[in-house]
Amino acid sequence: MRYFAQRFLQLIVVFLIVTFVAMVAIQAASKDPARDLAGPLNSTEERVEQIRQLYHLDRAYPIRYAYWLKNLVSLDLGISPTMGAEVRTIVGQRAPITLLLGAYSIILALLLSLPIAVYAAYRRDGPFDRVVSGLTFAAVSLPNIILAVLLGYFFSTKWRIFPYAASKVWPWDDFGDHVKNVALPTITLAIGLIAVFTRLLRADLVNTLQSDFIVMARAKGISPTRILWRHALRSSLFSLMTSVALQFGGILGGAVVAEQIFALPGMGLLLFQAVQQKDLLVVQACAALFALTVVIVNFIVDMLYAVVDPRIRHARALG
Repeated sequence: MRYFAQRFLQLIVVFLIVTFVAMVAIQAASKDPARDLAGPLNSTEERVEQIRQLYHLDRAYPIRYAYWLKNLVSLDLGISPTMGAEVRTIVGQRAPITLLLGAYSIILALLLSLPIAVYAAYRRDGPFDRVVSGLTFAAVSLPNIILAVLLGYFFSTKWRIFPYAASKVWPWDDFGDHVKNVALPTITLAIGLIAVFTRLLRADLVNTLQSDFIVMARAKGISPTRILWRHALRSSLFSLMTSVALQFGGILGGAVVAEQIFALPGMGLLLFQAVQQKDLLVVQACAALFALTVVIVNFIVDMLYAVVDPRIRHARALG
């Protein structure tokens, strides 16, 4: 319980720091935040001054942040000057799409990288291992924007296997069409993850397979399959779990590219549009949601550490 409380407190502190820095950066980048928030069609001096008072833009940054945080708790994020709707409504409609895309990418990457890494480590320095090493190195080096364009050209424009622009984004509407619509954005984000996860897990497994307890297990006559999947893999999961948590932030960043190219109406596309239109309320709400998602994912991974190895929980709780 103490371990849980410590990690939860750290989550709150990190979220506060990240969102405060994001707010300062977003508002400092604007010549006049109040004028941007008033909107291009309603930027009279009287309206600008009202906005300045409403959002406390004439106060110091810590005071602005305190008021923003109070509004965040009550889900009163204001009204978007460019979209004419409540920010919480806009974000609420877009966020599930990006979260689904991120979840699909992580699941696909794990499903493929686990067996590839295990077999490559088991057949270390063999033909399969060399091919995997070369392909993963190339995948890590390939930018998401180039990959998205290539996938869109071949699988949508040329071969017409998948639609280029996503139109059916909810699985409960039509699951088959949903899969086709999110396939290319998911693959765009997953390929880089597969490469990172495979290389990391393969390296850890190679070291683990040389450990004394693995040698002892082989001496006892335990089957290679059980040694690989039951003993070696479990001991090598910590780095993979850490990588999943760290890569989730990259997924949200990659979503900006994937959603823009494939016209997927998620948070990435929303953030891109909001930055172009200088919609500071939407940009700040997107930054807060991204920060919250990343810290929650990291918190879940920390809890999984304790599940995989209870010694971590006891050691940190005592410390």
